[in-house]
This record gives sequence, C-alpha cells and structure tokens, in this order.
Amino acid sequence: MGEGWTRLIGNSRAVGLLQRSLASGHLSHAYLLVGPPRVGKGTLANVLAQAVNCPQPDPPCETCSSCQRVQRGLHSDVEVISLRSLTNGGPNPKEIAIDRIREMARTASLKPFEGKKRVFIIDGAEHLSGEAANALLKTLEEPPDDVLILLLAVQEMNVLPTIRSRCQRIPMSPV
Repeated sequence: MGEGWTRLIGNSRAVGLLQRSLASGHLSHAYLLVGPPRVGKGTLANVLAQAVNCPQPDPPCETCSSCQRVQRGLHSDVEVISLRSLTNGGPNPKEIAIDRIREMARTASLKPFEGKKRVFIIDGAEHLSGEAANALLKTLEEPPDDVLILLLAVQEMNVLPTIRSRCQRIPMSPV
C-alpha cells in the first residue's frame, strides 16, 4: 500500500482491515473509530481520506496534489466536523448541533468536486446532540455511493445505538 500508511504506528489490525477493504474495493460507507484520546484515530481517518481520493495506483502517495490538500485540510471533498471546528473564535460549544449535520447531509448529496469521494470526519461523535444524531441517521441509512463517513469517538457508549449499528466499528488502542 501507499506511503501514507507508514505514518500510522500501531493498530495494525485496524490499518490492515482498511487497507484490505480499500484494495478490494469494498469499503463500508461508514466507520466508527473507537479508542482513547491520542491513539491515532484522526491520523487514520486522514490517511483513509487521502487514500480514497488519491489518483495514484498505490494510494495514498502523500505527494500528489490531492494527498497534499487533504493533509493540509484544504481538500474541497474532505470535511472535518468537530467541536473545535465549530468555535470560530466564539464560546466553546458543548455539542455538535443539528444545523451542522443538516449542512453535511446537503453537501453529501452533491457529487465530489475535485476527488473521487466526499469524506466527512466527525471527530467527537459522542458530542452530537440528540437531534444531530437523528439527522445523521438519514445519511447513514441511505448513503450516496461517493460518500465516506468516519466517526471518531472516545466514549462509544455515548454514541446513539442506531448510529453505532450502521457503522463498521474499528477499535483502536494505545501503542
């Protein structure tokens, strides 16, 4: 597999599963990456976003424009939704609101602009408000073919059970 996978240290089972799914063309539409803080959930999500949008035969190459743009957070088809991304210099929100997930669902219905897939990384999926979690269910139940949703959670049990049941769970642990 491509160079990007070498950035990942440990969690070889999670990495191997995603590499095999990508190589066989059988990626799930949604994954729930679960584990304690700082085990590489965000890095793994970023590498997977690179891999699904990299035009090279052995993705992610880390050198093409697409891989570079994902790495810098500038790719138009890769979006990270987190409590940090919602602050905009204002007060820190306590949850990810329904408006943000509705906006995501609207964007998910559009074709990718510059890549092969639209990737949504929801960092802190346990912080979805009840309404936002229910709004996310619609997209998880009827996902467009060119959308990949990656939910990252520390407290898996705080993620709505109906959301957990519609994602492929990938446990991650400290190195």
